Amino acid sequence: MRILDAVCNFLAILAGIYLVGIMFGIVTLATLRSFNISAPSHIFTFSEYGLLYIVMAASPWLVRLRGHVFIEMFTAALPAKFGRLFSRGVAVLCVVICLFLVWYSAATTLRAYNFGDADMRSLDMPKWLLLISMPICFGLMALNFLRFVFGPQTLHSGEAGVHE
Repeated sequence: MRILDAVCNFLAILAGIYLVGIMFGIVTLATLRSFNISAPSHIFTFSEYGLLYIVMAASPWLVRLRGHVFIEMFTAALPAKFGRLFSRGVAVLCVVICLFLVWYSAATTLRAYNFGDADMRSLDMPKWLLLISMPICFGLMALNFLRFVFGPQTLHSGEAGVHE
């Protein structure tokens, strides 16, 4: 579990760094435009790619922290024992969905690699480089959801309202 936590923390840090990089890129573009200076078009491309990488890299970390958006009103209305069982059932469903997405995105990534597909924008990027984050991060999300299936904590707290 420590290795999983370390990998998820590392990916979340990378996502944060990439987000800051995108911010500086956009500020640079806006500044250069205001001085009528032509800016490199690759900044837009790397910003668009970054949106996928950021979401995928931060998601396993968010799952571990139960930081995703979900509504506790239903689980709060359930008896505690049934609420825990329901929460573990939801976590099982999340694991199944993540594993399906691992399979599908891995097949898509391999297909793009085998056919040499490229994303043509301001620079030609091998499509598999864009897609590779998906099977990896969905796999990490599945492992983190498994914690809520078999671990001492459940996915839902069973308490309605904001708890921060």
